[in-house]
Amino acid sequence: MDPTNKSYQAAPTSPSAPRSLPVRLVTSAPPTSPAFPATPVETSPAVPATPVETPPLPEDGFVGWDAEADLIIAICEYNVEGDWELHRNLVELSVGGSSQCTISIPGRGLSARHCLLDRRKRRLLLRDLDSSHGTFVRGRRLEGPADLSPGDTFTARPMTFVCLNNEMRQHRPTLFEILGPCAPRPPDWVMVQAATDTGPLLLTGEAGCDLDRLARAIHAMSLWRNQKLVEVAVVPPDRAAQVALVQHASRTSLILPLGDDVAPLDPQFASMLFDLSSRVRLIALASSPDIARRAFTDARVWRMQHVEVRPLAYRGGEINRLLDRRLTECAFSRRAADLTRANQDALKRYDWPGNFDELSEVADAIVAHTTLGGLRPAAESLGMASHKKLARRFERVGLGFPLFDSDE
Repeated sequence: MDPTNKSYQAAPTSPSAPRSLPVRLVTSAPPTSPAFPATPVETSPAVPATPVETPPLPEDGFVGWDAEADLIIAICEYNVEGDWELHRNLVELSVGGSSQCTISIPGRGLSARHCLLDRRKRRLLLRDLDSSHGTFVRGRRLEGPADLSPGDTFTARPMTFVCLNNEMRQHRPTLFEILGPCAPRPPDWVMVQAATDTGPLLLTGEAGCDLDRLARAIHAMSLWRNQKLVEVAVVPPDRAAQVALVQHASRTSLILPLGDDVAPLDPQFASMLFDLSSRVRLIALASSPDIARRAFTDARVWRMQHVEVRPLAYRGGEINRLLDRRLTECAFSRRAADLTRANQDALKRYDWPGNFDELSEVADAIVAHTTLGGLRPAAESLGMASHKKLARRFERVGLGFPLFDSDE
């Protein structure tokens, strides 16, 4: 097959709906230390005249999928939403700036025909096509073919790509929603860690930040995704029950929430959780690292990869996009941009102390009120005792009536 055979799209698509790829360039490299890193700065989405390199990957020594043959179905640019599907009916897929490439990415600094993805049954080989700036895997410039697996990264300089299997592609949008593109640990850093490693994770954030949903998405992309994950509300006090819990969670993920009043865990139980021979992927949820240190000790928390979820108060520029996702889930046709300008401004100014939980409540209220035409029927549909309570919900976030411009 001609490797320059033009294919189906020149721009990446989301698994849920086709769309163009937003160009979001981050000026700082993803952090590698367990401490809180500085938040990357998001630049203008305009394509620069001189292509800007994709930020370098963290020096964590990523390793590829080692469990069994696993099909790569798409590639994405590191820490940029959207992806390019690798169509199953094509054996060779060329990547470059030319419109004749299978995956055409003009204006980003790639050579016209930069590299080639060569499908061999369930394997995917990467080859450089004598590009000007080279193709790199694990920091080394390709001289011959390289075997790729889901979770592997490669750089067709200046762009860095991640190889996705079906589960990674399905749950990647959840990471972008919960973490945001400018998170201290970028969504794709978390995705690669989830898909290629089994080490302990610490997820921190305020109430309502969907830490539990993030933990489930991480498990769904993990090496042990075919095993049912284990979730507990509290650690059992009995030693025998603790041993049974660790045995039950062997070869899968254990999601362990740590309340703000958590006491130090039994040293032997904590030791089993962090013992590699137990084969438990611990995912601890806490409001802060200090809570985890109290439960596990400083030394053990230092061994954990820390993923911080920022509260929505610091993500005002993303509120419309996050609200739209909830409205889409409700099969509602209108979007945040259809609200009156005063209502849009109010949503951006609001601090969202309830984070995603509160955002979902407001979205549901907007859908109910608009669909049913008033506070009383909307409140009844939402199970509220009084329409006044619904009115106070709108007032709390600063929403006024009419909600949408077209309702005037």
